[in-house]
Formats: sequence, C-alpha cells, structure tokens
Amino acid sequence: QNTRRADGTLREVEEARLIWQTHPQHFDVLNALLAWADSQAPGARKTLTVQSADPHARPIVEAAGYTFDAEDDGWTQFNARPLTDIPSPELPEGYRFLTAEEVSTADAAQAHRDAWHSSTFTEAACARVQGTWPYRPDLHLFVAAPGGRLLATAIIWFDPVSRTAEFEPVGTHRDHRRQGLGTALQLHGMSAARSAGAEVMLVACEGAETRPAARQMYYGVGFKKLSRDLSYSKEGA
Repeated sequence: QNTRRADGTLREVEEARLIWQTHPQHFDVLNALLAWADSQAPGARKTLTVQSADPHARPIVEAAGYTFDAEDDGWTQFNARPLTDIPSPELPEGYRFLTAEEVSTADAAQAHRDAWHSSTFTEAACARVQGTWPYRPDLHLFVAAPGGRLLATAIIWFDPVSRTAEFEPVGTHRDHRRQGLGTALQLHGMSAARSAGAEVMLVACEGAETRPAARQMYYGVGFKKLSRDLSYSKEGA
C-alpha cells in the first residue's frame, strides 16, 4: 500500500501503528481517530495500544474491527505510588546524589549509555531531551561514586496541573547493579518530586511474568500496578 508522506512523497506501507490520546471527557473522539487511521493506511495492517484502566476505549476499538493480541509478552505495565511515607535513601559511604545542574551534558549522556549498553544516546540527543517541556534540571538526578563517576540516572517529569510526576527513565550502570543504588535514587527522586509539588509518582516497566526484574524493584519502593498496555491489531481492509 502506497501512503503519501507529509513531504508529498509516497512510501510503501505494510503495517501502520496508531498512537493516540483523547481527553477523558471526550473519549468518543476515538471513533474519528480510528476512521482517520483507516483512511491514511488503507490495506495496511494496523496496530494500537489500549490501557487496561481505560473503561471506554476497549469496546470502541473492538467494534472497529481490532483484535486483542493475547500472545504479546512485550507489554508495558504502569505503576503508581502516592508521595507519602517515603523512607530516607541510603547510599554507600562516599556516594552522593547530584542533579543535572552539577553534571555536564556529556557525562549525563554517558551515564545513560552505561545503564543501557545498547543505547546510542549522544550528547546532542541528551541536549534535546533537556530542551523538552517539562524537563527540569533539578529533577534530572544521578548517583555519583566517590571518584565522581555517575553510576545511576533518572529523569523525573513533573506535571503541575495534575500534580503527578513520572520516572522516565531510571537506570543503573550495568556493572554496579544489585547494590541498592537504583532504590536509593528512586527514594531520593520521590522526595524531590514531592518537594516540587507532586502528589503521585508514576513509572512504567516491562510487565510480563518472564521479565520481573524492574517490576520487583519498583514494588520494593512502594509502587503498585495501575494499568497495562493491551496490544490490538486489525488486518488491512
């Protein structure tokens, strides 16, 4: 199926993914979005994600011909925690917390690559993230070893309207895991988010039973499951 791109060129498309959001008081707009997706990629297989906590979207999507993919084990789980009763973080002697106000962009990018060894996250990419609303350098946090190397990293995205904050991402250097650094950084980050005005903390992780590591870490600092991705697909028509 040839689909016209924004620059006027045509591209052959076999599968199209719809990423969507609707205002919770206007969920019926989803019908129009699904019709628009059909018009943009007729004949292509289409996929989308519904949240299990969304009581309205699932019947609309199924009525439009989409089928739930029960075999998908790569889904994301969303977790929430009220920002109350936050234990004090504990770091090994000589370790300390830093913010992006105290760290170069190059070092912040390196901390990301150390946590996700397959990442190609560059200094330029890090600068773009830092220029994205609602990024705040005081909510971009790190754990530094006594020699200064950054061993854990987390960005907190705070929405003052809903008074919610989200960890995205959270990671520890692959050679320094299981030392409590990620747990300490989360506790420190939740206190920082609460000081900024947040009332609820959110974080996403892999949800399948075969991928328990991150989920158990988040449960360990008080998060509980809020919702999960439900993958849907529709064959081309």
